[in-house]
Amino acid sequence: MGSLRTLNTAEITYNSTYPSVGFTCTLASMGPPSSGNPTSTAAGLIDSTLASGNKSGYTITAGTCNTAGGVIVDYEWKADPQSVGTTGQRYFCTDASGVIKFHDSSSTTCLTGGTPI
Repeated sequence: MGSLRTLNTAEITYNSTYPSVGFTCTLASMGPPSSGNPTSTAAGLIDSTLASGNKSGYTITAGTCNTAGGVIVDYEWKADPQSVGTTGQRYFCTDASGVIKFHDSSSTTCLTGGTPI
């Protein structure tokens, strides 16, 4: 849940910093730059562990992202246990609403059938 909260905050900052891009649907775009100043492809908003897509026994992936006029207007992030029953029991998700939800069996239906936390 903490990682999804971090991603929501990072997305808001990213959208404010790069309004011609909008939100982003790649973790790398929010991750640290390899050298030099932050850019829209490596904004330095999340740490390298989270940017790798694996943190605290969960795999973080992008869900559906929509564009309008070439700008990404929303995002969805999903967090699935890497080993169900060992690294986690529930599936988590969040989107541009900022609400984090969980589902007992799938991150695919988390937004529509999940329970807000």
